Amino acid sequence: MTVKEIFELRKQGRIEEAYEAIRPMYAVHQGKYTTLCMFWTANDILKKRIKERRLDEAEKIFKALLRVLLNIEDKDGKALSSILYDAVTLDKESKSFCMLDFVEQLKVEKLSDEDWKDLTPCPSPNGEGSKYTIPSVAQQMLTCAFHELQEQMYGDFMTKKAPLSHDEVMASSLKVMPLLQEAMRRNPRDKHNQRYIAVVYTIMGERDKAVDIYHHLLKRSHDSYLYAELAELTDDPGQKAALYCQAIQNQRQEKFRTGYRLELAQLLIERDKPRAAHELQKCVATRKALGYHNTRDIELMLQQVAGIQPTTDAEQQDFYRKMTEKYRN
Repeated sequence: MTVKEIFELRKQGRIEEAYEAIRPMYAVHQGKYTTLCMFWTANDILKKRIKERRLDEAEKIFKALLRVLLNIEDKDGKALSSILYDAVTLDKESKSFCMLDFVEQLKVEKLSDEDWKDLTPCPSPNGEGSKYTIPSVAQQMLTCAFHELQEQMYGDFMTKKAPLSHDEVMASSLKVMPLLQEAMRRNPRDKHNQRYIAVVYTIMGERDKAVDIYHHLLKRSHDSYLYAELAELTDDPGQKAALYCQAIQNQRQEKFRTGYRLELAQLLIERDKPRAAHELQKCVATRKALGYHNTRDIELMLQQVAGIQPTTDAEQQDFYRKMTEKYRN
């Protein structure tokens, strides 16, 4: 079978056959067209394995594709762009995939303008559909990398994953800096890029610079995570509690409020046990619905509020409002 015939199999959607046909050919000859065929057929299989949830195999194929990519004449950048999208997909689907490690080995200067271009979803034939733009694949990679970085900084109380040491987090932040610097060069006013700069300042210990960025961002945006991240940098207990109140109010999905509720409960546990009990009650109920057991810290806090009547939803909403007004920036 020739390379041309294998490409024809791929064109017909017979990707498993095409993949099995090119592998022995590529093993003995890595010519220009054999290498191209190996790359694109393996890329097809990678996407198929992800859909099949065969993620271990998908990651192995992805690593092999990175090696093959080095030997491709990728003048139009399509092969690299495909790899970028594969990385974003793997990061979303596989818990073992590390975007930070991927962007560390990425040559940012090779990303094309298209890789930084936002995408507009195509409307359906009847004219309906989302009008929101989808971030560029480069921006999506940056977002994935910073999600990993913040998990390293703070841990994940839902899964009991502990934070890493400051030195380890610092090392991880250096991995993503070239990509962040390019993002800032291209779009310095983007709120996500500015937020990531604030995260880096936090890691570097330049708290005042980070705080200034968060205050600036909160003047034009009210995303819950901005309030929560500013709260992490705030020493005053009242101000800190007010920020977590606003984080809770500005987050629509209850499962994403659990971390904020736990932080607020910790602040209130010695000062106002009924309000702390309210937050713990909500937090525990959501964790139970998601299939998570209580952590040791949550159990200890529950013991502290044992027998305490939690405030009502209406009372707690009034508390949020009063705290926001009292500590309004």
